[in-house]
Amino acid sequence: MADYRLSAGIISRSDGKSIVAAAAYRSANKLLDERTGDIKDYSRRHRSVLYTQILTPENAPEWMRDRQRLWNAVERREDRSTKPGTAQLARDIELSLPYELTHEQRLELVREFVKAEFVDRGMVADIAIHAPPRRGDGRNHHAHVLLTMRHIKGDGFGLKNREWNRDELLEHWRERWEVYQNRALAMYGHPEEHVDHRSLKDQGIDREPTKHLGPGAQQMEDQGIHSDRGDENRRIKEANDNLALLKKELAESEQRLAELKRQLAVERMERIEKIVGAAKAFWEKAERLQANPQGPAKEPEPPGPKPRRLRPSGTRPLTPERMEQIQKTVRAAKAFWEGTEQLKAAAQRLQNEDSPPYHAENSPPPVTGGGKAASMPDDLSEIEKLAAQPEADRQKQAQEAEQARQDQAGKDEEQRQAEARKEQDRVQNELIAADNRLKELGQIYRETQENRERLIQQAHELAEANARFEREASLRLNAEQIRQSPVESHLRDNNTAIEDRRQVILDKADRLLEGDIRNPHSRYVDALQQHYEYAGNPYEGLAKAAIAEHASFRNEQDALSKEIAKSTDPKQREALEIQRKIEGYEYLMVTGERIAVQSEIITGRKNSDEAVRMRERINGKDIFDENGNKIGFEDGYKQKAQELRQQYRSLQAERMEEKQQVRPDPAKASEHEGSQQPGTLRNKLDAVIRKVDDAAKANERTSQQKKDRENQQERDRDR
Repeated sequence: MADYRLSAGIISRSDGKSIVAAAAYRSANKLLDERTGDIKDYSRRHRSVLYTQILTPENAPEWMRDRQRLWNAVERREDRSTKPGTAQLARDIELSLPYELTHEQRLELVREFVKAEFVDRGMVADIAIHAPPRRGDGRNHHAHVLLTMRHIKGDGFGLKNREWNRDELLEHWRERWEVYQNRALAMYGHPEEHVDHRSLKDQGIDREPTKHLGPGAQQMEDQGIHSDRGDENRRIKEANDNLALLKKELAESEQRLAELKRQLAVERMERIEKIVGAAKAFWEKAERLQANPQGPAKEPEPPGPKPRRLRPSGTRPLTPERMEQIQKTVRAAKAFWEGTEQLKAAAQRLQNEDSPPYHAENSPPPVTGGGKAASMPDDLSEIEKLAAQPEADRQKQAQEAEQARQDQAGKDEEQRQAEARKEQDRVQNELIAADNRLKELGQIYRETQENRERLIQQAHELAEANARFEREASLRLNAEQIRQSPVESHLRDNNTAIEDRRQVILDKADRLLEGDIRNPHSRYVDALQQHYEYAGNPYEGLAKAAIAEHASFRNEQDALSKEIAKSTDPKQREALEIQRKIEGYEYLMVTGERIAVQSEIITGRKNSDEAVRMRERINGKDIFDENGNKIGFEDGYKQKAQELRQQYRSLQAERMEEKQQVRPDPAKASEHEGSQQPGTLRNKLDAVIRKVDDAAKANERTSQQKKDRENQQERDRDR
């Protein structure tokens, strides 16, 4: 039987809930809550949402198909209600979908049900079909449907429709969802599967139902974290499994007990049949003896010599004592026959009460009056005692023997069940141990998979860097080839040299002022040199290198934190804190770019959603209002790192100036006295940079004058 679920709830402000947040979560979207000004961003859940759609009645305006406008309009309408603080915003319906159907078949089923039962009644329905959780039951396909609770009036919402809140309507929806699912299962080739909207108790199923997981508990379970509701469901499932196992064992025990009773009844009937056969033979012999007291007629003797006889042949003499013995034997045989018939009838009734009639396969029917009689016992005194025994005593003895056999069978069955329970406990303990081991292996596998993906991403980054280097080298080669005149080449080379010199001076100044800020790429290079082995297991080496890179970053951050705590100089502490933040942002930049490229490789799409989000975090992103107009820019890791570097350089320059003022060098001061004006290190660097800039401008003026002269000569030739 397929799983059935239709649960309905109300999203209300009294519970502190927002319908905009609920719609964003169920649709894995990013929506602006105009009431609070917050952006509800659940777009990272897009992989768990397979399909979304808004269905509207015929009289609904077109704007209600926009999810953000729809639910913000619901919030605004409730602000004008009589009780805005406890207003009911929407109805939330959750539907379980048959895993036996395909995605398109499930989608058609949900659309048909929602349109017929909700939309045609005047509700706006926001549908979101969710995939099963990655770590949960792979059959848990389900859909969420958010429904409006007010009439559509004109271009907006009117009064609440109280008819939609009736319990009878909810029960009607539950029944109809059963009909729709069973019809779809039968239509698409699964007639043996069906659902039932009734409770397990109403269906006569002795099983405890599980409890529904809320969004919070479901999210914890998806991440592999145990929740209270999830633990309770696991306990209920285990109890149901144990109950089903016990019921199965009980049924098997009852079946074996019935088989034992049947075998005992067969054995009893066989013994009774033997007694009845003996009694019949005894009676027939007694009747023959009564009919011919003198014995059978003498047969003619064969010709030839006669055998020697120990006693004379012929009939026995018929004396009064012989006649009395014959009559007594006849009466005893008759009583014995009647007693055995009564015993057979009682046994037959007892067999009919305990078990159905039974005859062993391929065995002849019991011996009756028409069958071959058993041989008559020679000891008539024992037969007379048996015939004279009261019927009640014989039945009592038979019942006592039967009861003893049943008691022994019950004891054997109890012993078997006890052994089965011990075996079940042992298997349960082994399953628990195996489950714990499986969880450990799953964690190890996930960590290995994450490291492998990160290493693949880094390999792609290295390949892209190599490709960029080759393109830049090709461009430089082309630039060398297209140079035309020696003068322009000389000026270009001179400008390039001046610009390079200027950049070198700036870089040296920055390095001097930035001190020991760690390059984020150097950690990974060091880790690769220590852990990467191509000849062995390259993936394992890359994984170790990635782990070592992260460990190195964390150790350096901890070392900076300890150094900050020990420092007594405020400016030194400030500089160290800025250095720690710079290295943190730049590490996030490197890691974020790796994740972005990895997402593009996995999805096979350039600029995938995850790649765009990570690069927005790195490079920043524009901020837009609800009308799509740009209202600002949010800095990313790159801008924040650049701003901190500028602060760090300024702070380091100030510290160096203070050191020079506090501890001047007398020798250098006397050597340069009169030749240079006193100034700070920054001023000296600025003076050098200005000289380099002036030289570059002079080269540009010379080049421009040359071009002007050439242009003038061209004009003179034209005239």
